Formats: sequence, structure tokens, C-alpha cells
Amino acid sequence: MEEHELFATIGELTVQFSTLEHRLQSLLKNLMREDCPLLGPFFIHELNLAVLLRKTKHVARYRLQDDQALLGDLEQMIKKIDGLRDLRNLLIHGYWTIDTDCAACPVKVQDFKMKQEAGQWQDLTETTFTVKKLTHLVQRLREIGADVDRLAVRLHER
Repeated sequence: MEEHELFATIGELTVQFSTLEHRLQSLLKNLMREDCPLLGPFFIHELNLAVLLRKTKHVARYRLQDDQALLGDLEQMIKKIDGLRDLRNLLIHGYWTIDTDCAACPVKVQDFKMKQEAGQWQDLTETTFTVKKLTHLVQRLREIGADVDRLAVRLHER
């Protein structure tokens, strides 16, 4: 993969994560059914991804008590996104090293968190991403984003 294609894939990955979080924020606002223009800017948009997912799940359980099918689909979607949360944090907050000369393993990301195991501090972990893995992740994010959009339509049609 050419260097510009690699950076385009990384850029799309960042945009997909950002767009997914915005979609979730909108979904939570719709679930809350409040017509207050301050709700989004002062409360929902301040939430980190873990809290956003948790609050969306709790509000959905309250609002969708009478629609178990929609609630089940929403909880499955939340589970998918939560499964990507650590990877998202690594990609957004990690230390990137890009080796454009290595076709098989162009991207390495060091975790920003120090970890302690059995009383010993561990070195920073490093994750290697191939172009194929990055491209697959972009596709997964597109699919999950489409799932969120479909759930938002179903919620709006209620």
C-alpha cells in the first residue's frame, strides 16, 4: 500500500470512530425525548465513550420496556461498540509509529497506560496493525454505524 493510501485509511478510521460517537450521542438524546437545546451540548457531548454507552443502555432499558426486540438490538449494538472501546482508545490516544518501508506491518501503536501485574510495572504494550487489519476495522465501523442509523430510524418510527 502506498503511503498516501495508508494515511487515508488511518484518517478514515479516525473519522469513523468520531462519527460513531456522534451517532450515539444523537441516539441518546432521542431516547431521552427532551426538547431542551442544552441537553446535548452541556450533558451528552461531555460524556466519554464508556459513560455514553452505559447511559444509553440504561435510558433505553427504561424507554423501551414495551419493545423488547428494539431493546435487544440496541443492547447488541452497544456490546459491539464496547468491544471496540479499548482499541479505539489505543488508536486515538496511543503513540503511533509508521514504517512505510515495511509492507506487512506499517503501523505500531504503543499503549499510553502503564500497567501493573503481580506488583511489577510492565513496559508499555505495543500493538502492530497491518493494512489489512486497519481496512477491516474501518469496514466494521461502517457496519456498526449503519446499525446505529437503522436503530435511530426504528426509534423515530415508534
